[in-house]
Amino acid sequence: MEKKPKYRLLIRQGGGPVIDTFESFGVVCQEFPFKHLPEAKELAKRDWYDENGEDVHIPADGLKFKAYDLEAKFVYSGSAENIHTDVSRFISYLYGRNVGGSPVLSIYDEYTKTGKSGVYLQGVSSSLFDISNADPDAIAVFTAKFRVTDPTSDIILNL
Repeated sequence: MEKKPKYRLLIRQGGGPVIDTFESFGVVCQEFPFKHLPEAKELAKRDWYDENGEDVHIPADGLKFKAYDLEAKFVYSGSAENIHTDVSRFISYLYGRNVGGSPVLSIYDEYTKTGKSGVYLQGVSSSLFDISNADPDAIAVFTAKFRVTDPTSDIILNL
């Protein structure tokens, strides 16, 4: 009997349904390092040579933040005969190359209770660490690089 992970990684393409990556592909998230708030954008400023310091414009509604990249680590745990199909389907899903798919993702990690929208996949590592010879269930570890375009979005899980 397959053991379900304690925490889920939930993904939604565009306006489609929310999927659990383990239930759909046998893939769990080992690490998804979202930033609470990333680096602030450069502020508009003038540097007058005849005055000390800088004349900086700070927006009334607060600082603006830069988009950022992150590398997530995934683990596949399933049967040896399904590893290629499941992992390939998962990667295609992340790229939005499934039927009716979208490359724009909203991702929520139950472990960190953090979620962001406006996320897209930039690439997947070319090396797939497979240790299926050590275990009757196939286990593979791989990384994927994502771009978070909306760093201030905050997804809240509603059950």
